[in-house]
Amino acid sequence: MSLTEETRRAVNERVSRLREEYGEFSVSGDTVELPREEFDAAREQARRSQAGSASACVLDGDRLLLVRTRESGELWGVPGTTTDGDESLEAAAVRAVREAVDVRCAVSGLHRVRRRRVVPVDGDDRAIHSLWTLFDARHESGSPRACGDAVTDVAWWESPPDAVHASVQFRVDSWANAAGPATR
Repeated sequence: MSLTEETRRAVNERVSRLREEYGEFSVSGDTVELPREEFDAAREQARRSQAGSASACVLDGDRLLLVRTRESGELWGVPGTTTDGDESLEAAAVRAVREAVDVRCAVSGLHRVRRRRVVPVDGDDRAIHSLWTLFDARHESGSPRACGDAVTDVAWWESPPDAVHASVQFRVDSWANAAGPATR
């Protein structure tokens, strides 16, 4: 079976399992074209982790945990990572929070699912399929602190910051609308 077929099958299986666990939800999708060198690197990553990636939006009462990373610069986002082997998406999301900010959390729901098809810009017919999931999680323990080299800042927010990464803007907006106004 080709890597294109393997990754498509893995994504379909993960979506089916998520539907069994969380019920019906919408799945958005997109296709991204990468230069050959980046596509080849993405293929190597897909060989190690065919399921995709998971992030967690950690809530503690009315507070929302957000991070800045070297990659996101001044934009606030949520911790996330790729799955390791057969690791569940939920376990990856919890691990991402623990490794990024030393906080323990538990997944409490599924907020968003996006399928991505990655193809090389040169028209090669090979593709990589991946799944990105955003879970809601509840804080269990720990005071957040930036861990490792990737996270540059971490904070609890009681109202949304001005600069939020586009990938989680919708979630921050829905949290802000549900929580009502407050201060950091």
